[in-house]
Amino acid sequence: MNLQTIGHLIAEQRRSKGLTLTQLAARAAVGRSTLAALEAGKLPELGLERVARLCAAVDLVLEARPLELNEPLMAHRHLSDVAGRELTKAAIDDIITRGTIGTWRKLIQAMNVDKSGRIARRVTDVAQALGKRDPKARAFAAVLRKLPRKPHDAAAE
Repeated sequence: MNLQTIGHLIAEQRRSKGLTLTQLAARAAVGRSTLAALEAGKLPELGLERVARLCAAVDLVLEARPLELNEPLMAHRHLSDVAGRELTKAAIDDIITRGTIGTWRKLIQAMNVDKSGRIARRVTDVAQALGKRDPKARAFAAVLRKLPRKPHDAAAE
């Protein structure tokens, strides 16, 4: 999770609680302009202490924990034995960032079953884009690079 995402979550919580920028800024002891910039995604850096105060003021939990692969947010009906054209970028994103190793394996199986190479290209594109900001996606992209290339994969380059 990055600061922009945290700012978006804080903004959603603030609005759902009916708080103004000024009210939340006062509760968390941060400047109103700082809070506005955070919510707008325009703040490049903000100290952990201030982020924690803002999160606490809107009942969000900010936690640090070892990296682990949690279950996906949604069941991946797309990862059945007949997976294919239905794999959207959103589903791939969820599988990569929130999936287990088992879910990753099913995604790779879906890539292998697809003879057109369309799923492999889509998965690779999503993994590369996510890898810039997500450690799990970087790990998945590293796994992809180690997989043997199929003839249609090499032809696509």
